[in-house]
Amino acid sequence: MKSRKFFAVLLILSLVLAISAGCAKSNNNGGNAAESGNTTTDQSTEPANNAAEEPAKEEKPAWQTEKITLKYADWGDEKIEGEMMKAFMEKYPNITVERDKSIVWPVEEGLTAAAAAGTMPDVFMLKDIPLAVTSDWLLDLSPYWDADEEAKTVYKNLADLTVFNGKRYTMANFQFAQGVFVNKTLFEKNNVPLPAYNWTFDEMIDLAKKFSKPDEFYYGIGGPWGNLAFEEWLPMNNDNSVGWNSYDGEKFNFSSQAWIDAYNLKLELRRLKVDDVMTGEEKKKLWGDEGAWTFQKGHVAMAIDYSWNMGWIPGEMKKAGAGDVDFYPMPSGKAGQRIPTIVDNIGVSSTTKYPEAAYELAKFMTWGKEGFLKRIDVEKAAGQPVTKYPVSDQPELWAKLEANITLPGEKEVMKLMGNAVPLPIVPGWNDFAKWDTDNKFTEKLTNGEYKVADKAKEFEDKANEFVAAAKAKMEGN
Repeated sequence: MKSRKFFAVLLILSLVLAISAGCAKSNNNGGNAAESGNTTTDQSTEPANNAAEEPAKEEKPAWQTEKITLKYADWGDEKIEGEMMKAFMEKYPNITVERDKSIVWPVEEGLTAAAAAGTMPDVFMLKDIPLAVTSDWLLDLSPYWDADEEAKTVYKNLADLTVFNGKRYTMANFQFAQGVFVNKTLFEKNNVPLPAYNWTFDEMIDLAKKFSKPDEFYYGIGGPWGNLAFEEWLPMNNDNSVGWNSYDGEKFNFSSQAWIDAYNLKLELRRLKVDDVMTGEEKKKLWGDEGAWTFQKGHVAMAIDYSWNMGWIPGEMKKAGAGDVDFYPMPSGKAGQRIPTIVDNIGVSSTTKYPEAAYELAKFMTWGKEGFLKRIDVEKAAGQPVTKYPVSDQPELWAKLEANITLPGEKEVMKLMGNAVPLPIVPGWNDFAKWDTDNKFTEKLTNGEYKVADKAKEFEDKANEFVAAAKAKMEGN
């Protein structure tokens, strides 16, 4: 009896130990059978339990693992763009980026030749977007843009610049701001107080008239390429419903009184020689160079121009003793201080084999946060002043850029960039410009052969005719 009882006790003890061990094993696997959904302690279920608990490894897309080569074309500084390409390749070691040196300015000629030869670069900068669209050079970037959360930070008016017929053909890369270079030294010599940065258009004109001494070759104001071009930006400074050159998104409005008045004021300042009207012969006689820039020589108080000249004009003038320069925001009108900007564009070839990689390269080289932060460092290391601004509302970019600015007026320009007005991409404009040149229409307006008010409607109709025809042509793409 005792032996049987002893054997029974041993048997019960063995069962208890077995059950205890099973419970311990179940707890080590993340809970008991009821909690884990298992109804048995069979060890054959353990590998399945472990596999379910381990997160699946996310596979990288093929473009991030395959060895690929992308060709890139632009007109930027070779050293700086080389550093940017190097940084991109460090981020994606499987990708080799080669600069396509066959595409030079003007890039459309090189792109046309490359398209004919079947050697288009994967990513390229370009100017003539309508030509590229009708030539089928560009990939529709919509699938990649729409899936990119960072793309939502790009200012809407810039994001939509080249969206035609529901397709997104390019991306804006940088903004170059139009402003006014002010020769502070010339103001001081003439005992004229400097204006505030929130100045008005009327103030600018009044100041310009004070400096007019044409007999001594001193002028109050000058414009880019010798053209004050008030008609391009003054109407939009008084009316938020229009943009550059009175374009409202659909058509030009040259027959508006605002456009006519702005054009006539430009001609009036030229007649009064408040505007820089020096001839090439006069410049050659005075400075030995018929192509000299009068403002650079210290003979113009204010020059309407673009931030791309920030890289050299202030330093060169100071070095030459021609004046201490600041860069002012454009003066305000009834609609406030609206900063006109010129935006370059970057596209991806419709023939690229690697669209995802090409999109990421285009983004990194231009507007993307990571790439733009890198560009700021690269340009600073190269000694380049700030000349261009982001196209996106990303505070980190703007703050880092502002830290590198040296002219106080440029900081004021930056504060207004959120309300900037980009030069629109208007299909048909190049055709209209050629018609204008061939018929000497603008030339006749300038020399007084045509009266602006008499010809404005004809000018407007012709421009809108070319725009309508070009848009119709693009609808097939």
